[in-house]
Amino acid sequence: MKIQKELLSKIERDYLFVEATLDMDTKYLIDKIEQGINRQDNLNYKTNVKGKQTTWDFFLNDKEFSLIMFHILNYLDESPGVKLKGYLSHAWGVKQDLGDFTMEHTHQSHSMSGIIYLNDHEQKLLFPEINQEIIPRRGKIVLFSPFLKHYTKRNLINKSKYAISFNFSFVPVSLNIIPTNEEGHSQ
Repeated sequence: MKIQKELLSKIERDYLFVEATLDMDTKYLIDKIEQGINRQDNLNYKTNVKGKQTTWDFFLNDKEFSLIMFHILNYLDESPGVKLKGYLSHAWGVKQDLGDFTMEHTHQSHSMSGIIYLNDHEQKLLFPEINQEIIPRRGKIVLFSPFLKHYTKRNLINKSKYAISFNFSFVPVSLNIIPTNEEGHSQ
């Protein structure tokens, strides 16, 4: 093999990181997560979340979750410099018990990601590239650029942590060209 060029370097990149709080009734959402992690189609211990997890789309059509998302969308609509691209594609619930953790990962294929904490807990969410640590508190919302690496260490206390994570995905662009006749009507 003849290598012509090899570059190992870093580049600066713009990113979004927002930490906010919102007063919300979390009991309903926690109960809903408990339902989801007990269904047969759960994703418990099958993803980067080495804990209990609902399906990826579990909260997409939930009215209470939608009300929370409206606050987030209002912020994004009004925030200068933030251009949200895409649609809410995933919203899943997470429960992490003693010993559970989340492996380091990104959400690269999405346009924006976030997490909503439903109870106070000491298991921090870590963003090593930007030197940020999030201590989960009831009603805390974190929005972040999906390419940011993040993870948690193992839960060291005998208390469950509940959260809802979500992703916005890029709007798919259709390149279907429908042939038209001379009057402009599709054939």
